[in-house]
Amino acid sequence: MLTPLLSALLADIARCSIALLLLAASVGKLRSYAAFRDNLATSFGVAPAAASVAAPALVAAELLLACWLLAGGTRLPMLLSLLLLSTLTAILIYRYFTHSVLRCSCFGEAARPVSRYDLLRNVLVVGINGAYFALAQETALPVATTVLAAGLAAIVCVVTISLHEIATLAKAD
Repeated sequence: MLTPLLSALLADIARCSIALLLLAASVGKLRSYAAFRDNLATSFGVAPAAASVAAPALVAAELLLACWLLAGGTRLPMLLSLLLLSTLTAILIYRYFTHSVLRCSCFGEAARPVSRYDLLRNVLVVGINGAYFALAQETALPVATTVLAAGLAAIVCVVTISLHEIATLAKAD
């Protein structure tokens, strides 16, 4: 059984991980915004007019949730993040298995097709988001512990975003 302090630390790592992943996703989409908007139409079958509305709405939602979580938001922004990430993951999995080539633009990269490692990444992110609710405690953490959680979350974020590349390199050996 986890102690309340360890449970609170793990929940904070999960919260910070989701915040940083959403921030990275929104910044990645903004860096190649036109390609992201066009990819909604080509890979996901969204009408171009609807993609012009959906693209900024998705980027804004990710950015808003990331900022809310980084500002200390807990249950509601994590719940909204879980809803957003679960929906996007379900759509990505459905499109992956029903269409031959799919490009995600999850973090701004649209050059390569979606791989099973990208699907695994999204499922892991949803799992991290869901684990928050199993771990969340009312125990208040000291600021230094929250900074530690944010640092560990940054490592989780980099590994998660790079899962395809890490797995591909590991498989090559």
